[in-house]
Amino acid sequence: MKSDIPKIHPEFEFRRIFEEYKRQVYTQVYAIAKSQYAAEEITQEIFIKIWQNRELLSSVKNLDGYIYTIVRNYSLNYLRKAASDLRLVNHLIQVAVPGYNDTESSVQLSEYKKLIHTAVSKLSPQRRRVYELNKDNDLSYDDIASQLNLSKHTVKNHLLSALASIRGYLTQNGIDPTIILILVFVRAIVC
Repeated sequence: MKSDIPKIHPEFEFRRIFEEYKRQVYTQVYAIAKSQYAAEEITQEIFIKIWQNRELLSSVKNLDGYIYTIVRNYSLNYLRKAASDLRLVNHLIQVAVPGYNDTESSVQLSEYKKLIHTAVSKLSPQRRRVYELNKDNDLSYDDIASQLNLSKHTVKNHLLSALASIRGYLTQNGIDPTIILILVFVRAIVC
């Protein structure tokens, strides 16, 4: 009879899921948000969402996929909100600071792009090729795999390693990679 408790009481099922996934969720959110504070807040929001929908847990067939989807959506929403907040700050600066122009922001973004270009040039030829096909040519993993005669898994590993190397290079140069992502995202929306 005790083995039926998680099926009968969603609270027990939630507690089991929380204990099993809390570290993984935090790690995934931190990998996207690059902020300890944001990772803690988003992780808390994710588990609140799961708690609110705990009655549905018994019908979830792929719990890993379910949680991953929630993590991805909450993390991307955080980045969108951060980009929106940055736009608001830039607008307030333009209105509040006499003589402000967007030239500084453009110059800074140009410097960031140079740093990224330098980081990409330091990648191995294969990783650089995979990165460029994905980022510059907007090709999918499948397209890159067929073009370079590699497996989709190998393409994914090359791209993840390339991104980690680029992030590491930017961090070594005193640049928070999240700021660049937000600036590029804001630029794409504004332009």
